[in-house]
Amino acid sequence: MLTKKEIFKKAYKELETRRLNRKIKEEENLKKACDICEEIEVLYKQMNLTSIKIARSLISKKSDITKTIENIKNENLWVQKKIKELLIKNNLPSNFLNPKPFCEKCDDYGFVNNERCSCLEKLIKTITSEQLIEQSNLPKLTFENFKLNLYLENGEKTSIFKHMSAVFDECKKFANNFNTNCGGLLMHGLTGLGKTHLSLAIAFKIIERGYTALYETSSQIIRNMLTTNFSLKENKNEDSYISLITKTDLLILDDLGCEFSSQLNKSAIFEIINLRTSLNKPIIINTNYTPEELEKIYGERVISRIFSTLKIISFKGSDNRPKIESQKIKKTYIQI
Repeated sequence: MLTKKEIFKKAYKELETRRLNRKIKEEENLKKACDICEEIEVLYKQMNLTSIKIARSLISKKSDITKTIENIKNENLWVQKKIKELLIKNNLPSNFLNPKPFCEKCDDYGFVNNERCSCLEKLIKTITSEQLIEQSNLPKLTFENFKLNLYLENGEKTSIFKHMSAVFDECKKFANNFNTNCGGLLMHGLTGLGKTHLSLAIAFKIIERGYTALYETSSQIIRNMLTTNFSLKENKNEDSYISLITKTDLLILDDLGCEFSSQLNKSAIFEIINLRTSLNKPIIINTNYTPEELEKIYGERVISRIFSTLKIISFKGSDNRPKIESQKIKKTYIQI
């Protein structure tokens, strides 16, 4: 799992790699051009003497430096023009010695007028999305590939279909209106009704809007919390797991109630939920259990914290996974 700092660092590293690759390409193209035409090599070396000429003029102080620089500039422009003519004459593109950057707006440095370039923003979103896919061990689940038709009954729009359509709209609304203190959701219902899909769809949507998201199952998050002794006082390091849970814009806690039941685990769950909600940080909790069943598992303290801060969304219907597998088989059959 990457912190925000690590995500930015990875993005900057990619920009650095792009600049390095362009430099390598430039050197390869120069060698190829010089092998084809010796005159290009002579002219290129002549142009590279510019800085030496300027330095000599500064040291000598015998000539007007402004006029000297202007003369050198005009000479370089002539050399560049001559090189382009020779490139074209030898069936090479005129810009062969100056490969285009990946992003022409920022020249692959990531900033334009001290503002983040769109290419850097895209890199950050891509890295964050890839991390979320890796965390969930699932393909990219979005609103666009969520199949509401799975809730139809013999093609008919039943009350369940209408209910799940409203759930779908509520999740989209949450994603579109998301901010770092917008509360959270408790999604509950039987297995295979789309809770994980829609929670990840929300996550990918907010990533597109520039936010960060962290996905963990209850078992995973407890294991990580116990590793750090889930002590807030002892984990102030910005790279610690506690810091990661605290600073991520959205935390998705999946499969609540499926972890091994013990007093220690219950304490860890309360610590996580209390940590996020006390800071007014958004959290989405997914569970196969009803609110009443959750209260029996975790007790009134945990449930009162959930109910007082999260919007409850109920998922209805029957397990969609057999339907999805059936559709895959039919599609494969048709392709064959």
